[in-house]
Amino acid sequence: MEKKTALESNIEKVLQELEKEGYCQSTILLYKRAYNGLLKDAALMQVDTLSDALADYFVKDSASRKTGQYCHLRKHLHSSCIRKLRGYEEKGYIGWKPRMDRKIDRPLTVGFQNIHSQFLEQLKIEGKSENTVESCRNVSCKFLIFIEGQGYTCLKTVPPELIHDFFHELRATWNSASLRTAATRLRSFLRFAEYGDRLITEIPAKLPKKTTIIPVLTQEEEQAIWGVLKTDAVSSRDKAIMILALITGLREVDIVNLKLSDIDWKCNVISISQRKTNKPLILPLLPAIGNAIARYIVNDRPKTDSPYVFLSCNAPHRPLKGRGGCYHVVKKIFLRAGIRLGNELKGTRLMRHHMASKMLKKGVAVQTISLTLGHVNPDSADIYLTTDEKKLRDCALTLSAIPMKVGGLQ
Repeated sequence: MEKKTALESNIEKVLQELEKEGYCQSTILLYKRAYNGLLKDAALMQVDTLSDALADYFVKDSASRKTGQYCHLRKHLHSSCIRKLRGYEEKGYIGWKPRMDRKIDRPLTVGFQNIHSQFLEQLKIEGKSENTVESCRNVSCKFLIFIEGQGYTCLKTVPPELIHDFFHELRATWNSASLRTAATRLRSFLRFAEYGDRLITEIPAKLPKKTTIIPVLTQEEEQAIWGVLKTDAVSSRDKAIMILALITGLREVDIVNLKLSDIDWKCNVISISQRKTNKPLILPLLPAIGNAIARYIVNDRPKTDSPYVFLSCNAPHRPLKGRGGCYHVVKKIFLRAGIRLGNELKGTRLMRHHMASKMLKKGVAVQTISLTLGHVNPDSADIYLTTDEKKLRDCALTLSAIPMKVGGLQ
C-alpha cells in the first residue's frame, strides 16, 4: 500500500474535522472535490506539502470549468480550503484564521523555522492558551526575522546588543504595555532555544509603564442598554450574552466557550476553567442571568448535540468565534441603544471594566473584585481604582506641608 503524502494526510484530517463541525454532506463534498484539484496541482508541481507557491497557484485558479470566466464562488472555496488546511497544520484544528490576504511572515532560515515550530509545540504541550501561543508566535517570529535581516542564521552567533536594537525597532510602533508583553514572550523563547540563555540578560528589565484611566459606562448608557434588553429588538441569545457580560464581567473567550455542563441549575452557580489563566472560576447564577440563558436554551437555541451554550444562528450552528464573537453582539445592542456610536471602546472588555467599577463604588474590596474577575495576580484589579474619581481625589496629597521658596523670575 502506497504511503500517503503529508498533504494527503492533512487534507483527510481536515475533511474529518468538517464532519465533526457539523458541515452538511453536500458542503463536505464540495471541499473534497476542491482538495482533489489541489492534489492534482501538487502532483504537477512535484510537491507533497502545502507550499506558498502551491497555495497561491490554487487560489488564483478561479476560472469556471464551464465558462472559463472568473468565478467568485470558486475563488472563495479555494481560499477557504487553503485557510482550513493552514489552520490545521499550524493549530491542529480548522477554527477561525486570518484571511488569505493577511499573510503571516515567517523566518526564511530552515533552522529558525524548526526551532520556532518546536517552541510553539512545547507551549501547546504545556497547556498555554491560544492567545498566549499566538502572542509568543508573533514576538518570537518578529525577533527571528529581525536577526535574519541583520545577517544572522544561528542564535549562537547573535551579538547581545542586537536585543536592544530589536526593542528599539518595536518602540516605533508598539505601546508600553505591548513592549512589556514582548519582553516576557522573548524571554520564554530564548529560554527554550539553544544558545538563547546568553541573550536573556540583555532584554530590558524595566520598560515604561503607562497607567491610563480606563473607560466605563455612564449611568445613562447602562440605563439605555437595559432599556433595549427589555424589548424584542434583540434576540434571546444576544440578550443572554449581554446580561452575562454586564453582570459578571466574564472575558469574551470564556463566554463563547461556556458549556451547558458549566451551569449548575440546582446550586445556582457557573463553574468554568478560564481560558486565559487555566484557573477555575465559580460565579453565582443570579436570576437575571439564569432566566436569560434559560429562555435562549428553551426557545431559540438550535437543536444540536454541541456542548456549548451559545451557537451561531446559521447552520452548521458552531460555537461563536473566540475573537470578536461577542463584540458584534455588544456593538449591535449599543447601536439600538444609541450609545457609543463613534470610536469609543466597545465589547466585553468595557463590560468587565464597568462591572469592576460598580463593585468598587459600592465599597467592595479590590481583592474581592480580583477574585470575581478571575485574576491570577490580586494586584491586577488595582487598575480599576482609576475609575473612581472620588477615591483618586482622596489619594491626592496636599502640598501645604511642603515649604516653598518664592522668588522672582530670572
